[in-house]
Amino acid sequence: MKYKLGDLTVTNWNDWDRVPRDPVTIGLAIAGQLAVTTTLGVYLITAGVYLGIGAVTSWALSALAPKPDFSSFGSQGTLVNARDAAAAAEFVYGEVRKGGVVTFYESTGDKNKYLHQVIVLAAHEVQAIDDIYINDQIATWSESTGLISTAGTGDAEVDWDDKIRIRKHLGNQTAADSDLVSETSADSNFVGNGIAYLYVRYEYNQDVFANGLPLVTVKIRGKKVYDPRTSSTSYSNNSALCIRDYISSVYGLNDTAIDEVYFAAAANESDESVSLEGGGTEPRYTMNGIVSAARSTGSVLGDMVTSCAGTLFWGSGYWKLKAGVYSAPVKTLTLDDLRGPINLETRISMRDNFNAVRGTFNDAAQGYITADYPEIVSQVFKAEDGGEEVALDLPLPFTTSAASAQRLAKLTLFRAREQMTINADFGLEAFSIEVGDIIEFDNDRYGFDGKEFEVVGWRFASDQEAGDLRVNLTLRETSEAAFDWNAEESEILSNNTTLPVYNAGTDILGLTASGGGRLQGDGTFINSAIVSWTPAQNSYVSHYEVEWKAVVDSSYSSTVTSEPAIELSPLIDGVEYVIRVRAVTVSGFRGVFSSVLFTGGGDVTAPSLPTSLSAVGTLGFIDISWV
Repeated sequence: MKYKLGDLTVTNWNDWDRVPRDPVTIGLAIAGQLAVTTTLGVYLITAGVYLGIGAVTSWALSALAPKPDFSSFGSQGTLVNARDAAAAAEFVYGEVRKGGVVTFYESTGDKNKYLHQVIVLAAHEVQAIDDIYINDQIATWSESTGLISTAGTGDAEVDWDDKIRIRKHLGNQTAADSDLVSETSADSNFVGNGIAYLYVRYEYNQDVFANGLPLVTVKIRGKKVYDPRTSSTSYSNNSALCIRDYISSVYGLNDTAIDEVYFAAAANESDESVSLEGGGTEPRYTMNGIVSAARSTGSVLGDMVTSCAGTLFWGSGYWKLKAGVYSAPVKTLTLDDLRGPINLETRISMRDNFNAVRGTFNDAAQGYITADYPEIVSQVFKAEDGGEEVALDLPLPFTTSAASAQRLAKLTLFRAREQMTINADFGLEAFSIEVGDIIEFDNDRYGFDGKEFEVVGWRFASDQEAGDLRVNLTLRETSEAAFDWNAEESEILSNNTTLPVYNAGTDILGLTASGGGRLQGDGTFINSAIVSWTPAQNSYVSHYEVEWKAVVDSSYSSTVTSEPAIELSPLIDGVEYVIRVRAVTVSGFRGVFSSVLFTGGGDVTAPSLPTSLSAVGTLGFIDISWV
C-alpha cells in the first residue's frame, strides 16, 4: 500500500517522517489536496504543520523507570532449566551463562536406564557454546564423546563417571542429532535449524545421581549482529550493534529505518578501550544479556540503553543512538537566536534527585550470578542536599563487568547532577540541531559563556501570532566532566554558571586607618580617622557597613558608605579604637567583617616658639608682647 500527500508518496506509514523537513512544502501539499488556493488559506494550513523529535529512551528515563524484572532474564531466571509447554523464545546478546527450556523429555533402555533431554538455549544461531556447568561447577567435557567426567577442581571436584553425555548445537545444524535419532523416538525431521540447543543424556546410577538430576547450564556467546561499519554480520557484544539488531529484528521493533551513521559512530565509541585499575583494558560499552519475547519492546530497549548510558531517539524518519560519550558542541546559540522567553529550571525536585547510585548486575566473575556492584556515593553531593543520603537503585541487567557497572553508575550520578533545564523557541539557526547533540549557549544575564547543553527535545512549528517559523528546544546542561570516569564532583558543581557566586568576592582586603582631623577657627582640633580598603570583587555589592568603638566599650557606632573609604569623626585623642568594615550585596547578603585598630592622635603638633618678645616697664606693671 502507498500513502500519498500531494506530490509526496511514501510506501510505509512511518515514512512520513522522511519527507522534507519544510512545513511550507507540506502545507502546500495539504492545500493542494483541499483545493485551497488563497495565500491566507495556504498560510493557515502551513502554520499548523510541525515536526517533533524526542528521546524515546535514555539513561535518564531508564534510571527513573520501573525496575527490570530480573526473574525473567537475570540469574534467578536463567540459571535454571524450565519445563513449559508454551515458553517464550529467548534471544542472547553477548556472553552469558544460562539454562534453557526442556522441549524434549524421554526415557529409554532396560528399566528406563537412560533419560534424554533437549534443552533449547536460544531461538537463533549462536557464535559458540563454551563452558558447561554441572551444578555451578565447570565440567570436564570431551568434544569427541560428549561425556562429562568430572566437574569442579580440588576438594570441590565431583566425579560424574561419564554418566552424562552432552551434544552442543549452535543453531546452524542442517541435520538432526544422530545420537538423538538412533536412541529415542525422534526422527530425522528433528533438526532444530535456527535453534541453539543441548542434547543431554543421563545414564542412571544411584551413586552418581544420589541427589537427583543435576542442573546443566552453559556459558554461551550469543547472536551474530550486523555491523554497518563493515557491512558484515558476525558475533559482537558491542552495545550499539546489539541495540541496532533488536530494532531491526522481527521479535523487536521489526523496523529497518535505522540511521547507520549514528549507529556506526556509537559502535566506535562503544569499542574504545578503557583502562582498568588492576591493569589491562576493556571495551567501553558491551551488552551481555538475554531478551525474552514475552517482554514489551519498550521495556527491553529501556534496559538495553543502560548498557551504554545511551539515548535512543527517532528523528527525520530514522532510529538514532547516542552512546554515553562526550562529543564536542555542534553549534553555539546566543540571545540573537531566541524567538521567545526562556523557561529555566535550575534544579530538579528532591523526589527525583539522588546523590548515590547502587544496584545489581550479572557478575561474570562470580559465574554470572546477580550481585551488587560497589555503591557510588558522593559526599559532596550529599552535603549539597543537606546531608541526607538519597540513593538511586539502578539495576544493570545487560552488564556483566564490575568495572563497567561502576562506570555506568558514576556516569548516571554525574550526568543527573547536571540539573539545569531550558526550554525555549529559537530561530531557524537551530534547525540543523538534533536530539543528542551538544550545543553551547551564550547568555550574559544568566552568566552563560559557552555553557554546554545536551538537546533532549526538538520540535519545529510555526508561530501564528509572530508569523515566523521556530524550533523549540529542550536543553539539559552537560559537560565533559560529567562523562569522565576520573572527574571529581567539584567539576560538576563549578559548571553551573559563570555568574559570580552570591557570597564570593565580599571579603574586605587592604583595610587601613590613619589619623586625620580638622582645626577649627577658635584653635580647637577635631580628631578623626581616615579609613580605606580595596573595593570588594563581588559585582553585586550595594554598600559597605562601617562600625567603630573604643576598645574598652561594648557597643559600636555605625554608618554606611558606597565608596571604599570614609572619615570617622569625632574621635577622642589618645583613645584606642577598633574599626571594622563589611560588604553588603543587593540581595542583602552580608560578608564577614574585616577589622583594624586605631589610636586617635588628636592635636599632637606643639606650637612654634613665639618671636619678637619684648617687655616694657611702666608704673605699676610690665607690658609684655610677642609675635
